[in-house]
Amino acid sequence: MKEYLVDYDVEAEADLVRLRDWLVANRRYEYAMEYLQMLKIEVADLSFLASSIGQSKYRLPKLYHPEAKTITVCHRKLTVIFHIDGDYVIVDKILPSSIITY
Repeated sequence: MKEYLVDYDVEAEADLVRLRDWLVANRRYEYAMEYLQMLKIEVADLSFLASSIGQSKYRLPKLYHPEAKTITVCHRKLTVIFHIDGDYVIVDKILPSSIITY
């Protein structure tokens, strides 16, 4: 089993910032940091899970990359769209799971 390095696209990093800002505005700062830490730990698992996940059957993830794959994280509330590029797993986008329906 191959192990990959996980990297975030600029757009995915912006998604993390927007999520953090929303959590801080609607919850506590500490909660926001804990939630983001949990999210990053789950995304880090892609380093060894990525090759075992099949390509997405939905059209929306394919807008970000033709070989897009998805995984749900944070108790299935968020979907991470990613692809494999050589020795890297590139996280392309982080969206609410309810958006990934077509």
